[in-house]
Amino acid sequence: MWIELCVFGLVMNSKRALLRAVALTATLFGLLIWIYAIVIQVTHPDWLPEPFSHVGFFPFNVRFDEVGMAAFAVAAVGFLVWQVDVNLDDN
Repeated sequence: MWIELCVFGLVMNSKRALLRAVALTATLFGLLIWIYAIVIQVTHPDWLPEPFSHVGFFPFNVRFDEVGMAAFAVAAVGFLVWQVDVNLDDN
């Protein structure tokens, strides 16, 4: 059964709406974390090899620069998925 939602003024099924929301959230938070990593790189470059958190197990003990790279990749994939979804609506 398809449940219809109104998202951004468009009526679409719930799976498409969920995909669009997840893609936009991943893009936004990925870019915010990436910008945070850039600011740390400029202001405190000696912090880059340090872990992202004080917790000693994965995924919290990943290096700060690796978190920045992963966040950029998440933002790029989220934006790609969002663009594909938007372009499918146009066709």
